[in-house]
Amino acid sequence: MRLDLTPDTRVGVSDRLRFETGPSGAAGQTLVVSPATGGWTVTDDADVLALLKRLDAHGPGPLGGIDASEDTVRHLYDRGLLQVDSAVRGTSASRPDAGLRLVSPAGAHNSHPVLGIFHVHNWCNLACTYCYTIEDGVPRDQLTAGLMCKAVDELVGMPTRFTSFEFHGGEPTMAMPAIREVTEYAERVYAAAGKRVVFSIQTNAYNLSPETCDFLAEHHFSVRVSLDGTADTHDEFRLDHAGKGSYRGVVRGIRRLQEKGIAVHAVCVVHIGNVERVVEMYDSMAALDVASIRFLPVFSTGKAGMADWLTGERYLKAYLGVVRHAARLGRDGGTTVPLANLQAGELGSLRSFKREYMCMRNPCGAGVNMITVDTNGDVYPCEEMVGKPEFVAGNLRDRTIPEMLETSPVVAQLKSRHVEEIDECSRCTWKQLCHGGCVHKSYTHFKRLDRESEHCSYYKGVYRELIWLEATEPGSWEALAPTTRAGAGR
Repeated sequence: MRLDLTPDTRVGVSDRLRFETGPSGAAGQTLVVSPATGGWTVTDDADVLALLKRLDAHGPGPLGGIDASEDTVRHLYDRGLLQVDSAVRGTSASRPDAGLRLVSPAGAHNSHPVLGIFHVHNWCNLACTYCYTIEDGVPRDQLTAGLMCKAVDELVGMPTRFTSFEFHGGEPTMAMPAIREVTEYAERVYAAAGKRVVFSIQTNAYNLSPETCDFLAEHHFSVRVSLDGTADTHDEFRLDHAGKGSYRGVVRGIRRLQEKGIAVHAVCVVHIGNVERVVEMYDSMAALDVASIRFLPVFSTGKAGMADWLTGERYLKAYLGVVRHAARLGRDGGTTVPLANLQAGELGSLRSFKREYMCMRNPCGAGVNMITVDTNGDVYPCEEMVGKPEFVAGNLRDRTIPEMLETSPVVAQLKSRHVEEIDECSRCTWKQLCHGGCVHKSYTHFKRLDRESEHCSYYKGVYRELIWLEATEPGSWEALAPTTRAGAGR
């Protein structure tokens, strides 16, 4: 929408702005951030900086009296740094000062679940040393196909255009008869309703059978495979029940999937035992022709304790190493395997006021855009909350999903969580980009919902570093963008 500007148009800053001089190599550039809106810019224009600093110090004034071109005002308004006639751009979670009207882009999300995750059972053919899903001594349990189909019936009735169903375990491919039944049922139900349904699976891919790969290909599954880098970094922690490494069997499964035309997305857990080798791990996974790589820092739950955990500073240092490595590969004309969570999360937040990545918005997707059904029928707002009784919204055996989401106290708490009401977040420059981080990880670490991310220091550093990476080495963001890779499948 083009702004109609006149000499009487009142112009001011969107918030008390933060100014930061660039590092060496930034050629005298300055980073300007509006904490309230998530708006930012990098500039070396002395007139622009003088304008922003004057308005920041003295408050709004008529355009005719501030000596700024209309194009400059429009640009800074679009960036979320200026208010124009009491309107300001920001994220949907921005809370502008009284009297300001928030202009926020519509996102793809809404108030109903579009993702249903099934924990089909709680056992696995591997025994990874830091697994947070499978607890020792817990009896085997399996979610029935009947309960999963009940969830399908309730989610297809939501006022949404599509639903994604995702199968987790344990190792979900050990329950393929149930997955086949639910997948085929969902396809029939959604076709009858004139809606779209898609499927995904999180698997270790260990010695996947050709028959399983055929089924996943036939039904166009998105497949994420747990793979921790090189043969030795993987085998040190991802063991079978005899204590032997699983890398060869996992690669065998990946190759079978790729032979069927399935794009394999690697998920790699980073912990104290492999944090020094993330660049090497990235290269090793890229050499397997995976379609994307998702690095995830281990968190302290299940078998993983604080001995495995990484501080935000330590994870930031490691992750920036692989980000710079991948960007350099792309800038030099090589093939970069996309860092999936960086693209959707941190870079997505920097590029737009939209917050389509449900794990980094306010409120997050837990109980809003997603639900998870555990093996006993318990419904949780988020997949990572499974196993914590305090997060159970109800049970699918005796209640419906809409009833649970409308009446659950914990879902209400999650929906009301806001960065402006978290002490550490409310003062932070980057609060409208990370939105406080993952609420479940905050709870796991601090035992409270109203706390900042356990990796707060990571978020305080990563946005700044990504901005200066692009400013000092232009083309880095484009180099990190997803690319089509030969052999990567659909």
